[in-house]
Amino acid sequence: MERILDVTSARRQFGTLLDEVFHKGDTVIIARKGKALARLVPLELRKSHDTDVSPRQSELLKKLHSLPALAMEQDPVEVLRNLREQKRIKGGSEYGR
Repeated sequence: MERILDVTSARRQFGTLLDEVFHKGDTVIIARKGKALARLVPLELRKSHDTDVSPRQSELLKKLHSLPALAMEQDPVEVLRNLREQKRIKGGSEYGR
C-alpha cells in the first residue's frame, strides 16, 4: 500500500513507518506543503531500481569511482596536490603543450 504523509507526521511515526515498510512492504511518500520530498520503500524493492540510472547519473558515478581511495594514513593535502598535478599534466597534453 502506498500512502502520503506530511513531514511532521512522518517524524512522529518514523519507527512505525519503518516497521510497515519492512514487514508489510508498504511504500510511504513524505511530503511538505503538498510536494513529495522522499519515498520510503522496502530495501529489496529499491535494489531492483538501482539499475535505473540516467546517462548523466552514470557519468557522474564513473567519475566518482575513478577518484583515488584515501587511506587513513594519507595526508589529504598531499592527495589534492597530486590530483592537481595530474590534471595539469593531462590538461597540458590536450592543448599541445
